[in-house]
Amino acid sequence: MRKILVTGAAGQIGSELIPALREHYGSDRVIASDIRIPPVGASSDGFFEHVDCTHIREIDHAVRRHEIGTIYHLAALLSAVAEERPRVAWDVNMGGLYRVLEVARQYGCAVFYPSSIGAFGPTTPPRHTPQDTIQRPTTIYGITKVSGELLCDYYHQRLGLDTRGLRLPGLISHGTLPGGGTTDYAVEMFHHALR
Repeated sequence: MRKILVTGAAGQIGSELIPALREHYGSDRVIASDIRIPPVGASSDGFFEHVDCTHIREIDHAVRRHEIGTIYHLAALLSAVAEERPRVAWDVNMGGLYRVLEVARQYGCAVFYPSSIGAFGPTTPPRHTPQDTIQRPTTIYGITKVSGELLCDYYHQRLGLDTRGLRLPGLISHGTLPGGGTTDYAVEMFHHALR
């Protein structure tokens, strides 16, 4: 079995996903990666690779070096931070995803990409929301999530790449401090829709 690479491993989802994947597949089969290097001794139970997803060579190097077959691409600037730095958010969220998909296409990797309830917007039906629905987000984070879903669809339909995603609600890790996520935005959007 080829190994698993998790980008953005130090974030809310990654900090919970890494231990679960390592328990299921073994510590030597799951490579945690992030732009932030963990403190010494913080994670001695498996491999860590410094990967900046805005640099395709770093992604390529990690995939080749560790013989990766599946990438969980979690690296992103979240909504609150993205609103303060929209150009950087676009480069990290969309440019990073594009680079991951290109490397995955070259090496035949599957890609899991988390979308978000941030992909919706004030015109999305708030109850019994269908899978295919109006997606007109009002944040740069939401716009990158809708665009990311479409880009993954393109790579699957046109290029045969195994891409999968979920629209996740606001998630908060019990062990990692929040970092500017969509929960506050989603709560406000829901209350606005009920008015």
